[in-house]
Amino acid sequence: MQENDIDKVVDLAHSLIGANYYDVASVRDLLARCRCGDEQLAFVAEQDDKIVGFRFTFGPGRWQKGRGQGLSPHLWPADMKDTAYFQSAFVVPALMGFGVGGALAKAALTALRNVRTRAVVAHCWKESPHNSSFRYLSKLGFVPVAEYSDYWVDVPYECARDGHPCRCTAIEMVLDLGPQMDGIL
Repeated sequence: MQENDIDKVVDLAHSLIGANYYDVASVRDLLARCRCGDEQLAFVAEQDDKIVGFRFTFGPGRWQKGRGQGLSPHLWPADMKDTAYFQSAFVVPALMGFGVGGALAKAALTALRNVRTRAVVAHCWKESPHNSSFRYLSKLGFVPVAEYSDYWVDVPYECARDGHPCRCTAIEMVLDLGPQMDGIL
């Protein structure tokens, strides 16, 4: 992801997640926070010069919490200082199931390997259509460790599912990069 992708990412997020989940300033901040040393951990997928998916990833030491409420570091296989965070990943519905999200995740995991990350945490959307969020992370090797009702309730946006405030549930999932990393890449 580059600076000139920001407006397109905001527009895509608006259409997929809900109004005001991200704005230009927040995406610019995320893009900066997704840098870990020489590695960029924010990626876009393009088709016909259009962004059809994106992934934000924070490297170890570049985050303190997810977008919502709840975090269970005592259930992780590594200390927070060695753990990355999969902040957001979204793909246009017409391309779901065709490997776009997986390719974005694998690009992030490759970059995380380069910065010696020990684990990755994510919060998946329990109510996602066809359980796609959970299935996507599970396919990558993530395992659930906790669940949080009303996780995004304090995020000031219009949830695509239930408006404002968002009453959706997050499942905290963790990927231990130690023994599994070679099999993923």
